[in-house]
Amino acid sequence: MWIFRRISWLAISMLILLAGCASGPTVMEGDTAGKTVCDSYIVLHMCVRDYTGDGVVDMIYFSDTYEIFMYRVGMKNIVAAAMPFHQCVVPLSAAMQDISNRILFREGLSFGEELEIKKDLLFAYLAAKPEIDVCNKSFEVKNSGEEQQSEEFFIEESEWDD
Repeated sequence: MWIFRRISWLAISMLILLAGCASGPTVMEGDTAGKTVCDSYIVLHMCVRDYTGDGVVDMIYFSDTYEIFMYRVGMKNIVAAAMPFHQCVVPLSAAMQDISNRILFREGLSFGEELEIKKDLLFAYLAAKPEIDVCNKSFEVKNSGEEQQSEEFFIEESEWDD
């Protein structure tokens, strides 16, 4: 029981620290019917975007690479026209859909509600992390094999046939 309390306090402390370090969200009205909200969450700077203007988040993407890493179920082809997918893109789970929808309309939220969103994001991220790690690792392995092949392609100048 004491371990659970210790983990709870650790999680709450992390959330407060993260909330204190985060800058305010950037809300952008875009070239589409909806809106985009960007902010730092956990260790990532990401954006949630309502592409169609129906008040529901259609995609979540990294603001530095403009790669979609989560998309609304049934919207894959529509959001694919907006920007590329990350190599480990996944559909939004019901829980992530709910959390991201709250981010979209966060202008009037209290500090407590903001902390609740950050806590929910942290738990959703921790739940998805093993699957994300496996996907990223599979691409690291593939890429490391490609690098080895390209290194073998090049030979020393002294080995060139004249």
